[in-house]
Amino acid sequence: MQKECNLNAQARINGIALHSSTERLDEATLRQRAYAELLRQEAVRTGLLSAQDRADDDGVQSEAASGAIEALLERALVLPTLDQSTCSRYFE
Repeated sequence: MQKECNLNAQARINGIALHSSTERLDEATLRQRAYAELLRQEAVRTGLLSAQDRADDDGVQSEAASGAIEALLERALVLPTLDQSTCSRYFE
């Protein structure tokens, strides 16, 4: 059985539209907006951002959303501390 693709479908993440109903995005742009929306929703879920703060129709997020996503990533990502020994091992 072959699946049919609805070319008029509007891409959504958890019910949130990633573009206007008349807009058609290339794959890279759609992927970028999906990643940004998933991060925005996680920032909302963790209380870092208001649920009403959504990207505009062009996919541009507010300063508050960008800051909340940055704070979210800073909490989640652990960067190793570099010392002389680690640097020497890497460059030898």
